[in-house]
Amino acid sequence: MDKEILENSNLLEGLTASEIWEELYGKELSSKKHILEYIDITRLLKKQNVSEDQLQATYNYIYDHIEGLKDSIKPNTMMYLKNSLKSQLGKYVKEKDPKPVNHFIEFFKKAYPENKRRKDFTWGLMDIRSLTEEQVWTTLTYINRACLNDNLFLNSDQKKDIVEIIKMSVSKNNMKHINNIRSLKKLTDVLNINIVSVGEVHKVRHI
Repeated sequence: MDKEILENSNLLEGLTASEIWEELYGKELSSKKHILEYIDITRLLKKQNVSEDQLQATYNYIYDHIEGLKDSIKPNTMMYLKNSLKSQLGKYVKEKDPKPVNHFIEFFKKAYPENKRRKDFTWGLMDIRSLTEEQVWTTLTYINRACLNDNLFLNSDQKKDIVEIIKMSVSKNNMKHINNIRSLKKLTDVLNINIVSVGEVHKVRHI
């Protein structure tokens, strides 16, 4: 197949990302092994008359399948696969992280400079559900301090993502953590939220 493709530069012209995958590989992208094999095969696209849109679509197609493995592979493995994809096709595409930006994660990165990042930083980066209470607290205090000292203005999308993480964190019903969040008065005022008790559980309510 490789030889046929190299000899026929128009073989993939006009095909969708799914059709390119079918033409080049065809095996389900349901494991680390298969995804790495397909990433390697996509080197052939560089020698084909494929458009920038096709390259981006193929990049997104593989990226989405990597994301689809989130519950079955380790965060470090997910990062390895994404880095392999970027290494093979990254310089040919404009959008290297097609997943929608999560603004809490953007603050999370700032709250943990490179010299303070441990292994669990990668876990939080790859799967927001794995964020620890300590990581949430560190990030929230970073945002609160920026609101107080740097007059940080949070737009509606940023507020929405921050509130979602607070809701996720509060749902664990750890009173010490909940009271810590409540103490960030500047931030809760900016977000226009209160944490209230409903029976034996706690919930985030918009004021």
